[in-house]
Amino acid sequence: MIYGYARVSTNHRDTELQRLALGSAGCELIFEEHASGRKSNRPVLKKLIDTMQNGDGLVVWKLDRIGRNVLHALLMFQQLQEQGVNFRSITDGVDLKTASGRYNFRNILSAAQYESDLNSERTLAGLAVARAKGRVGGRRPKFTDEQWEGMGQMIAAGESRQQVAILYGVGVSMLYKKFPAVER
Repeated sequence: MIYGYARVSTNHRDTELQRLALGSAGCELIFEEHASGRKSNRPVLKKLIDTMQNGDGLVVWKLDRIGRNVLHALLMFQQLQEQGVNFRSITDGVDLKTASGRYNFRNILSAAQYESDLNSERTLAGLAVARAKGRVGGRRPKFTDEQWEGMGQMIAAGESRQQVAILYGVGVSMLYKKFPAVER
């Protein structure tokens, strides 16, 4: 049987292009996953690999759909070869039955790892520049310190947490976290 594997990161949820290409490549059953290529723990891919038997084939639209970690991918492909499963990547011209396919596989996988590492470095550098300029990541606080102090004073004065929550538009549970035991 020829299996297809389509993966999209959580930011890009559309697998239609991959599914069409996999169908055209003769895939009889397509497994689809929504996960980052950096993660090695992908339950759908693991289930697919466990499903395949000697003589089956695994087809992906592009090699980086399998992942961007070279070591993880190499170990997975070793397992596939031990199971007697062939691997093909449609757009990369990789077919592990051939010497040139295995050569292309290693080169493309190394390039994908390099690209992933560069993206991480750029992100970290951008965050460092932002911190140096005084910007901190994350959402801006909804309330100022003075507003929190006012809420605490209201609760200490006997106002119920429910009333304070309604007045400020905050969850009651947040008020219990912020003011667990207010003296009255």
